Amino acid sequence: MKKNILVAIYESSPMQILIALVINAFYAAVLGLSLVPSAWIVWTVAARVLGVGSGADARGLAGLLGGAAQNAPGFGGFVLLGLSGGAAVFTYFLWGALFQASLVRLLSLGIKPGHYPKVSLVTLRWLIYSGIYNISTRTVLPFIPVSWFITAYFRIVGAKIGRNVFINTPWLNDAYLLTVEEGVILGGNAEISCHLYEREWLHLERIRIGKDSLVGTGAYVPPGTDIGERCVVGARCYLRKGTNLPDGSVYTVIAGLPARRAFGIEKGRAPLREGRGE
Repeated sequence: MKKNILVAIYESSPMQILIALVINAFYAAVLGLSLVPSAWIVWTVAARVLGVGSGADARGLAGLLGGAAQNAPGFGGFVLLGLSGGAAVFTYFLWGALFQASLVRLLSLGIKPGHYPKVSLVTLRWLIYSGIYNISTRTVLPFIPVSWFITAYFRIVGAKIGRNVFINTPWLNDAYLLTVEEGVILGGNAEISCHLYEREWLHLERIRIGKDSLVGTGAYVPPGTDIGERCVVGARCYLRKGTNLPDGSVYTVIAGLPARRAFGIEKGRAPLREGRGE
């Protein structure tokens, strides 16, 4: 019965429009709440620079604009306003990352690996928390790569991340299903995705990246992948769903080598470079 109701809602154009409006209004509220500390910093500095006090002199935005017209700040005032803008951006990176990661974690609680139809409450929750994550990937995460902050973001989301891990990409989708062991390097704009939407089904599976492995720039790691220790997934490589790479594997585009040797390198059975004894 519940499924029939969900299908009816999904197939109704007015309901689709209404749901889209509600969800996007929710995203706008999330972004607005993420900006609250930043707005406070800018307002506080602007009020002081423009001479807008508290009480009778503080008449909201109209009072601030009026004060700006009558008492334009000098060079020092503009410096303070500029610095307050920078401080507001920095504060957004910190608070926005913390707040948005916490919401993603909260909305993903209880969603386990599995296969879910497109019309289901799990898929709806996945769409909502993915939308919040997309806000992060466009406004926060690209500005804090290879830092403690981006690692903290994904740990809050629920990823299991070891020590000395370098993350140079914002694209760790459904990171609460991801395990990254110590010493791993994730290259620029590599995409690690624990989900796949295929044939009207949402597939959620875990991914493990073993100790001291490298995922190169622009590489794609799909759900269900298990990468062993000391592996290399080369730049722009696309792994297949459910791939298991043994320890020491090198998975990359290798031109100019016999197929047998290329296969041996990928499986860790042959060295990347031939020695004199070979």
